[in-house]
Amino acid sequence: MYGRSTALAISVALLSACGRPEEAPRVELPVVVDASGVTTVTTDLGYTVELVEARMVIRDLVFSVAGEVHATGLWSTIADFLLPTAVAHPGHFQGGEVTGELRGRFLLDFVPGNGDVELGTATLLVGAYESVNFVFERAEDGDGLDADDPLLGHTALLRGHASKDENSIAFTAVIDSPEGRELTGAPFSLEVTEASRQRLGIRFLTEDPFEGDTVFDGIDFGALDADGDGELTLDPAPTEPSLRDAMNRFRRTFQTHDHFDVRVFE
Repeated sequence: MYGRSTALAISVALLSACGRPEEAPRVELPVVVDASGVTTVTTDLGYTVELVEARMVIRDLVFSVAGEVHATGLWSTIADFLLPTAVAHPGHFQGGEVTGELRGRFLLDFVPGNGDVELGTATLLVGAYESVNFVFERAEDGDGLDADDPLLGHTALLRGHASKDENSIAFTAVIDSPEGRELTGAPFSLEVTEASRQRLGIRFLTEDPFEGDTVFDGIDFGALDADGDGELTLDPAPTEPSLRDAMNRFRRTFQTHDHFDVRVFE
C-alpha cells in the first residue's frame, strides 16, 4: 500500500498540473448507442448467424489518446479525492494522459431499428484519440428493467438464429463477466478540436472489421443442440462439458476489444 507521504506528493503534483493556464480546453460530445455493427455474419464453421436481441450493461467510458490505457487504483483514488466526478478533468486517473470520459452505468440495446439512443455527453480534452475503454457490469434493479427481465443479474443477453445446411437453430446466450472486468483499446479515431461537434456512437461488432472473424467463431450450434429440437441455450454456468467449453470460448471472444468500437458521426 502507498504511504501518506507518497500519495501527498503525487496529489500536490496533480494539483499543480491542474493549475496550469495552458491546460488543453475541454469539448463536450454526445454519445449514443449505434446498432450498425450488429450484422448478419457467416462463422468459420459455416453458420449464418443473425441476432434479434443484443443487450448489455457497462460503466465508465474512457476515451484515450494512448491506445490501451489501464487505470490504476492509486490514480483512481487520488482523482476521486482531489477532483470529484462533477469537476474532474478527464485523464487524471490515467496518470496524466490526455483523455475523455463519460462516467456512469449504461444499458446498451443494439437491436437494429431502435434508432440512436443517447447515453449522455462525454467530456474530452482536445487531442488525437485512438481508443476507448469501459467496464462490464451486471444488470440491476436500478437499470430500468422489468422485474422478470432475463438480463437482470447478468452482463449481456444475446438471442438469434444460426443456420447451416437448411437447418436453423434458435439460440440464447447469457453472459456473466467477472466483477470489474475492463475492456481496453476498442478503436476510436478522432482528432478532437475546440470546433468539434460530432456525435460518438458506441458499437457492438458481430464481425471484426480488421480481421474478419466473428464473435461466434468456433461455436458449433448444431453439435451443441444435442436433442435436435432446434433450440440452444448458452447460460453462464453450464454443467455439460461441451456447452461449458462453448460458453467459455464465446465469453472470452465477447470481452475483447475486437468486437467493440466508437463510430464518429460527422
